[in-house]
Amino acid sequence: GRAVDPKELGPAVLAVLPETTPEARTATVALVKSPADLTTAEARALNITEKLSSFRQDFVPANYRYVNVGEAARRINGTVLRPGETFSMNETAKERTPANGYTEGYIISGGRFREDLGGGVSIITTATWTAGFYAGLERVEQHPHGLYIPRYTAGLEATVAWGYLDLKMRNETGNGVLITATRYSDGVVIEMWGTKKWDNVTATFSPRTNYTDYETIRDNNNDGECVPSSGSRGFSINVTRKRIKDGKSKSTETFYTTYRPTPNVVCGPNP
Repeated sequence: GRAVDPKELGPAVLAVLPETTPEARTATVALVKSPADLTTAEARALNITEKLSSFRQDFVPANYRYVNVGEAARRINGTVLRPGETFSMNETAKERTPANGYTEGYIISGGRFREDLGGGVSIITTATWTAGFYAGLERVEQHPHGLYIPRYTAGLEATVAWGYLDLKMRNETGNGVLITATRYSDGVVIEMWGTKKWDNVTATFSPRTNYTDYETIRDNNNDGECVPSSGSRGFSINVTRKRIKDGKSKSTETFYTTYRPTPNVVCGPNP
């Protein structure tokens, strides 16, 4: 490709800054050859030939979800994992700050819903984990929500928190993996492309067990930070993944998840 040499651009711009007319405040620099981050030969060697998986996670339209899911999707889209490389959601989506394009939304903190930066990023995190699950990627780090959120598939979802919770998956397919992300007004689609190592990847869900009751919390603070919620019981569930080759299960693993009960939060003074 061709690019502007930053070593030439700086001095050229500085030289015309004192000028006062548009014509004089014009800098001209030559284009130089720019090596490709990924050459055609390297891309072909990655052997990305077919779709490995696709997953759509729906969400109720809200501006903060549209913004935050869209910003994360923009950063994830086009990610290439070489054989043996590990995908990190935090490293890819970056810290959820206004400078990085994120806004405030609802998150889970201390067992309750709160407003904070990056709310809604768990939507695309769940979609990425589920697509990676069915693509057969190796789980390195994955954390479910502490509370069950009905829009997600119980036991097959994920959340992140900057600095201490991440989603990491290793590409052990033997070929490259391309990740694409598309945000819609009411959902996001994650697709993974490569060359299949497994003929099929299945998920089996156990019944929900170990139910725990929720409590009712009346929050009469006038700080404006209370977020009401309807109570729901906690429970445990297991998801077993089988990766099948030539009609036989070559890899079986079970993921165990326990959700705490969601409290019934009532905002306002005591009656």
